[in-house]
Amino acid sequence: MIEAVLIDIDGCLLPTDGSVSPNFYVGLSEFSFYVKESNERKFPKIGFCTGRDRNYVEAVCLMVGLPQWWSVIESGLALFNAWSKELVFNPALSSEIRETFKEILEQRISKILGKYSSELFLYPGNILNIALERFPKAKSSIGQLFELVKNELQDLLRERKITISHSNIAVDISPAGIDKASGVKFLAQYTGIDLKKTLGIGDSNGDFPMLELVGYVGCPSNASEEVKELVKKRKGYISPFSFVEGVVDVIQYFADKKG
Repeated sequence: MIEAVLIDIDGCLLPTDGSVSPNFYVGLSEFSFYVKESNERKFPKIGFCTGRDRNYVEAVCLMVGLPQWWSVIESGLALFNAWSKELVFNPALSSEIRETFKEILEQRISKILGKYSSELFLYPGNILNIALERFPKAKSSIGQLFELVKNELQDLLRERKITISHSNIAVDISPAGIDKASGVKFLAQYTGIDLKKTLGIGDSNGDFPMLELVGYVGCPSNASEEVKELVKKRKGYISPFSFVEGVVDVIQYFADKKG
């Protein structure tokens, strides 16, 4: 019996390039139905696991019916409950880590942005984690930009001060020891959910830490090939539909199979 569902947002639930299919809003309505059922305790808990900040997550939650549960935000930095407005920081976040990240932002990120000014910009909403978002007209792919940023920060990686991952639109830089896996583990500790009974739905390589930790996995058809391989390996479900339609299809598949 599945106890909880964790879903990535950008590129998974929602398209980030404006490619809305004719059935997108039908899928969104169906997803909102599951949120309503969850809030009425008729369905497992629903939350998000994302690199985005609390304001972004709150806006998405309001759009889909305000899940009355926790989401993992900023790639594990904190838990946020959009219904109760509570924010709880990951206990792995220390004052020393905060100071280190402040220095990174001031001394290193500005140089990277200057070097790749036509390719990347700093997403401004995050509390601490650094998201270098790709311009839609950038010539380099997100994978190429990830490698470039990683090379620029090799010394910090060697010193184990940071973690670098990427979604389908941004390169995410987090404090070492804080990622989606760390956030999901904190969520389990804080709420008491059983991760073996949790369904994770993602689309990009940045979702690997979550997808490798939960008991059940799935992805929409637009997920990266690497994610699809992981889902196959873990005997999960790859939906033939994209974005929210695919997310709903994954939820329905496991609800029918495990319910």
